[in-house]
Amino acid sequence: MTVGDMTRYRKAITYVPLAKWLTIEMATLIILSLFWLTESRLAGYSAFIGGLIFVIPNAYFAHRTFRYQGARQIHVAVGNMFRAESIKLALTAIFFAAVFTLMEPVHVPALLFTFAVMVVLGTALRWLIRPQPQR
Repeated sequence: MTVGDMTRYRKAITYVPLAKWLTIEMATLIILSLFWLTESRLAGYSAFIGGLIFVIPNAYFAHRTFRYQGARQIHVAVGNMFRAESIKLALTAIFFAAVFTLMEPVHVPALLFTFAVMVVLGTALRWLIRPQPQR
């Protein structure tokens, strides 16, 4: 393998800018919560909780999924991805159950609207923020 081949190989390794992703999600969550806060304090709080119900499991999934890189680690990465997705879905269900059983009162439209916006935003970010080559 020549030096040129090694350089080309190194450029093929990429990383996902998770900090940028999380920053955009949290900024959007805060803006939505402030928007709902104009209706009532309960609506703003419920909106924030609704966004966290998306952000926390999603951050866990991203951390577990993108922890391993490289072709030699692919079997570990794929196994982690399926496990992380299962845990992400379970955490989301547990958080919703906890909110509806333990938190009273809840402004349901604010909670669900913010959660739905965060889901759409998360999907859009997957298309807009591309993995970057490592340097």
